[in-house]
This record gives sequence, structure tokens and C-alpha cells, in this order.
Amino acid sequence: MSYPEDPHGPRSYGRMHLVLSHVAAVSFIVMVLAAADLVGDAFGVIGITFGVLSIVFMFTTRNSDEWIASLWSAGANAGFFAAMAWLIVLPFAEGFYDGLTGNESGQDLPADLASYVALGAFLVGFNLKRIRGY
Repeated sequence: MSYPEDPHGPRSYGRMHLVLSHVAAVSFIVMVLAAADLVGDAFGVIGITFGVLSIVFMFTTRNSDEWIASLWSAGANAGFFAAMAWLIVLPFAEGFYDGLTGNESGQDLPADLASYVALGAFLVGFNLKRIRGY
């Protein structure tokens, strides 16, 4: 990545990513609470807005240095793994268990929660790598 001539050197986004990861985590918690009707709709809208803005800004600057790229990679891998587990592995296991027990009530895992699971796993993976430092 080439940077324009700046007497202070290339811009570091490290501190901003740390703050935005906290903003995204808090907004995710508010979004989950709003989905469960534990807080008002206005708080849910604010949480979603701040969460989307922080994730978008983190995405656009994810390759600014190697450390941030590794944080983003850890979060993306965790989010992808969690989404695939929620959409493929868990319904298979649930269907297998329902077949063994004779309980054929249909799918109990709602597919629309996969986005919550993926975003939550992304934030856990991102922040866990940030906290653990490897």
C-alpha cells in the first residue's frame, strides 16, 4: 500500500480499530437486547447504526498493517466457521437426533439467527486475538 508524502509517516489505524472493536461489541449487545425486546426500538436502531458504521470503517482499513489484518482474519475465520456450523452442522445434528428419538417437530434452529451468530463470533474472534496477542 502506498502512502502520500507525509512528514509524519503512514497513518496508523491501530488505536482506532481498538476503539471501534469496543463500539461494535457494545452495539452488538444492544442489537441482541433489542431483538429480544429487552430495550426499546430506538436503542436497537442506534446500536445497529453504530455497529454497521464501525464494522464498515474497520473493513475499509483492515489492511493498513499486518497486526490489524491478522485481527480481521481471525474474526472473519471465526464468523465464517460459526455461520457454517449454525447453517449446516447443527441442523444435521438436530435432524439426526430427532430421527433417533422419533421427534419430528421440524427445524428448531431459526436460519435468520445465522447473521447474529456470525457477527458475534467475528467480534469474539477479533477481540480474543486482540486480547491474547497471538
